[in-house]
Amino acid sequence: IAHAAGALFFTDAVQAAPYLPLNVKETNVDAMAFSAHKFYGPKGTGILYVKSGAPVERLIVGGENENGFRGGTVNVAGAVGAAAAYEKAVRETEENDKKIRALKDLFVKEISAYPFAHINGGIGEDCVP
Repeated sequence: IAHAAGALFFTDAVQAAPYLPLNVKETNVDAMAFSAHKFYGPKGTGILYVKSGAPVERLIVGGENENGFRGGTVNVAGAVGAAAAYEKAVRETEENDKKIRALKDLFVKEISAYPFAHINGGIGEDCVP
């Protein structure tokens, strides 16, 4: 829809990164952000994907980091830590998904015992855990 209207599509994948397989090419996003602390990476670091050729301008001028996209000094330890943590999260995505779905199913079962309780949203296999 965004592209049909001539807009760029950005998605905040902070909550999804440790639990769902994310493929930027399959989702056809122009930009996607992850916060590393959500998958045990260093606090204050994150990952920003920007599609090659996306008409995005840098906000911080001075320096040629990130292929000229970002000025300033790179937090090398933070970047390496975030990348390593994300690689681990990707390896554990399926296992994490199973654990979270089992917890969600248990929660739905337990809360459904209360007649006044109502679950707003999906609870089936197609919903995000």
